[in-house]
Amino acid sequence: MTFERILLSQNPALLPTVAAWYFTEWGSHVPGRTEADECQRLEVFLHDAALPLLLIALDDGQPIAAAQLKFHERTERPERQHWLGGVYVRDSHRGRGIAAVLIEDLMTRAAALGVRDVYLQTEADDGGLYRHLGWVPLESVEHAGGFPVRIMLRRLAPH
Repeated sequence: MTFERILLSQNPALLPTVAAWYFTEWGSHVPGRTEADECQRLEVFLHDAALPLLLIALDDGQPIAAAQLKFHERTERPERQHWLGGVYVRDSHRGRGIAAVLIEDLMTRAAALGVRDVYLQTEADDGGLYRHLGWVPLESVEHAGGFPVRIMLRRLAPH
């Protein structure tokens, strides 16, 4: 499967679509959060060539997936600056390797911008896809939602 990859800043009209995905998948579980809140949170990605980045996959011009490279996912460890997050693939396109392609693209862009360490949090205690893509487990912590998550790290080679 071939698909196009663009930054959100290249097509800001896709912001409400990505916000709806994120709200449905994660934000709707946070009391008081709205889809409008999710749109506002994504506005930090409306720029080019600097962090944070939100990469979108398009299939025949239609958005099918997204992933983010952002700052400070978890505030209790401020030294952990760069985080992968918001990895989402529409149900109709899952299982085709799209997430892996977006993640690798983001890691290449991160290395080019001088990022050396990228963290993530996942509900998959074994690391799932992320372990296969080079992340190593660091610790298990409690998510703000009250469930356990695994914190993982991937060190990037200098670019």
